[in-house]
Amino acid sequence: LDRGQEVRARCRGVVRERERVAAALRALGALVAPSRANFLFFVPPDGDGARVFRALRARGVLVRDQTAAAPGALRVTIGTPDENDLFLTTLKEVL
Repeated sequence: LDRGQEVRARCRGVVRERERVAAALRALGALVAPSRANFLFFVPPDGDGARVFRALRARGVLVRDQTAAAPGALRVTIGTPDENDLFLTTLKEVL
């Protein structure tokens, strides 16, 4: 509670990054659910979330497989700009 300004600044950063990553996912053709959290729920363009999950994991990029809850869906946690860039670059490689 003593660091309210710092917490608010971090929240603003997460919001900026979430919107940036969501726009990049949409540009790749992914379906992205609206989010007000620190993660995005999305379906890759080919709808094969299980394949994309395995390919990302093989390259050291971890996302959550949500295919049991929604066919083809994955969940990515919003990180730092560098972490998000790594995710997006690797995702482009596996698509």
